[in-house]
Amino acid sequence: MIYTLPPLPYASDALEPRMSKETIEYHYGKHLQTYIDNLNSLIPGTIYENMELDEIVMTAEGPIFNNAAQVMNHMFFFNTLSPKRKNIPQELKEHLVRDFGSIETFKEQFKQAAVSLFGSGWVWLAQDSGGKLHIIPESNAGNPMRDGYKPLMVIDVWEHAYYIDYRNRRAAFVDICWDLTDWEVVLIRMLQPPVDRITQTVLIGQTTREGLTDAITDAIMEDEKDMRSYVCVTCGWIYDPAEGDPENGVPAGTPFSELPDDWTCPACGVGKEYFEPAAR
Repeated sequence: MIYTLPPLPYASDALEPRMSKETIEYHYGKHLQTYIDNLNSLIPGTIYENMELDEIVMTAEGPIFNNAAQVMNHMFFFNTLSPKRKNIPQELKEHLVRDFGSIETFKEQFKQAAVSLFGSGWVWLAQDSGGKLHIIPESNAGNPMRDGYKPLMVIDVWEHAYYIDYRNRRAAFVDICWDLTDWEVVLIRMLQPPVDRITQTVLIGQTTREGLTDAITDAIMEDEKDMRSYVCVTCGWIYDPAEGDPENGVPAGTPFSELPDDWTCPACGVGKEYFEPAAR
């Protein structure tokens, strides 16, 4: 099997100004291409010659693993990015709040893991077999698939990922990755069954709505058009999207899923995690 550099789902300048065209051309066009070339030169005549990429990552060691994993990790990373800023879908928010306490805590812990990872590597959001979400730092070419986790998103903290645009300011690079992350793709990966071959395609990042189950598609579409009212379980105050919360800068017509992460109940001051859909 010969691996090739797949096309990006966006133009090389589409992520500017947060991620420059020069970074994409070097990081995607040169660094990733080098890993692909290395892998293609290493696998002929080995048991890995006709394996799918995820199978190589799961079973290989040494240089073959390093290059295969770097190919997979990079493809996963670049296909998690989008030039259009995406809000975190409600269903994904609920899982993040359940496992980290709040969206803010999740972001803080993820950023800390990324900034404190010594040397080069990747920081992953991954799901265990029981459905719980975890932040997993991996050095060098590490991928949590090898430990039984399902990867959902990743930030590349190898220096070549950010040095052109941010020099040694890794923390600043992590911050812009939040704005570029396609959280809808993350939700798709979370909902996709872990045993289907489609899953491996989704894990690598070639994610489209074609071929997804009706349940996954419905979940995404429901979030996109979610104009349900939500009730505060602490005090009973109801947020109605049709009315919004003008006194706190939220215009009428704003779905609950699009409220700012720091928005709080006007009546009692608790966060969004204390709201649930109101009875229809």
